[in-house]
Amino acid sequence: MAEITIDVATLDDAAAVSALFARSYSTFLANDYAPEILARAMPFLTFAKPDLLNSGTYYIAKSEAGDIVGAGGWTAVRPGSTAGDVQSGLAHVRHFAVDPAHARKGIASMLFDRCVKDAKAAGNVTRFECYSTLTARRFYESCGFRVIGDFAAPFAPDFSFPSLHMVREPD
Repeated sequence: MAEITIDVATLDDAAAVSALFARSYSTFLANDYAPEILARAMPFLTFAKPDLLNSGTYYIAKSEAGDIVGAGGWTAVRPGSTAGDVQSGLAHVRHFAVDPAHARKGIASMLFDRCVKDAKAAGNVTRFECYSTLTARRFYESCGFRVIGDFAAPFAPDFSFPSLHMVREPD
């Protein structure tokens, strides 16, 4: 496998990360979501959130050529909440994607391993949660997560995206 490096994302990566999301989600989610649901969700799914890119805990995977082929990270703050919504010992895994041309090469696992390492080093993190697409369930289960319930991601007042709430308990 060609060398992959993991770097901390910055705001300068926004366009490339959004393009990665578009390639990844349009390919991988098509088998688990109806076309009309996916069409409605894509503007929300493919937006690289500036606060996440600027967090210092969101990472990009780069190929030897310098192309962004994966992204993902973690935060102490629960997605969609205020800065005060932090639970001691808990980290939230956020917005993972891998380029379809680089799938099944361990890139998502590399990103997740970096999240675990950095979250544990940053504090007393022992537990991880995520809101997963139906498609990513198998990946997160391979990382030790289990489903704790369905989650309707509130993308708009009249639209929620079917997802899963997952947790990984302490090792």
